[in-house]
Amino acid sequence: MPQKDIETIVKDQDLIGRRHLQICDAALKLFSRKGFHRTTVREIAEACGLGIGTLYSYIKTKEDILHLVYRRILESFEARMLEATRGIQDPRLQLKAALEETLKIYDECQDVVLLLYQESHALGRQGLQGLFEVDRTYVGFFREILDRGIRAGQFAVKEPHLLAVCILFLCAVWDLKRWNLQGYTLETVIESLTTLLLNGISADPLVKLQPQ
Repeated sequence: MPQKDIETIVKDQDLIGRRHLQICDAALKLFSRKGFHRTTVREIAEACGLGIGTLYSYIKTKEDILHLVYRRILESFEARMLEATRGIQDPRLQLKAALEETLKIYDECQDVVLLLYQESHALGRQGLQGLFEVDRTYVGFFREILDRGIRAGQFAVKEPHLLAVCILFLCAVWDLKRWNLQGYTLETVIESLTTLLLNGISADPLVKLQPQ
């Protein structure tokens, strides 16, 4: 993720990294519970065991803290996606694994995902550009799998970029529309979306996933 330059008084990079991680952990809990605007910098300082003056040695604004939180969240998501699909050569199986892992991430990190959607406007122009770049990276990840499947003759897709964007949108529905999905388990959602997607794009009508 392109990193916004965060001004610090401290120059020790190792110490900055440790403090930023400490600040992120405390801020994420507070932002998820209270929201960005209702959380004060003093509350964040108290939660991570730092004096407010010390905290301002590592950040300049509250928006800097939000950017650090976003950066950590998105880097963690990306690492999980790469790990879940590592070593899978078959495009169908890789797409299935990527879809399942994305839905699991969204399920485990419901408050975080809502935070990403609700508070991104507070990042400012440079921070938003970083988020847009991460979104393009995620879309590109699915686009690459789709392109491989097309070349292998497994997927019949005319607009792989459009489909990649739609896949991520479908995954977000589990969190953003959860109020309308009461009674459905994560396993049911994974099975339904995976079957719908892979059967819908299969180039071979005889190769279909069967609902469990």
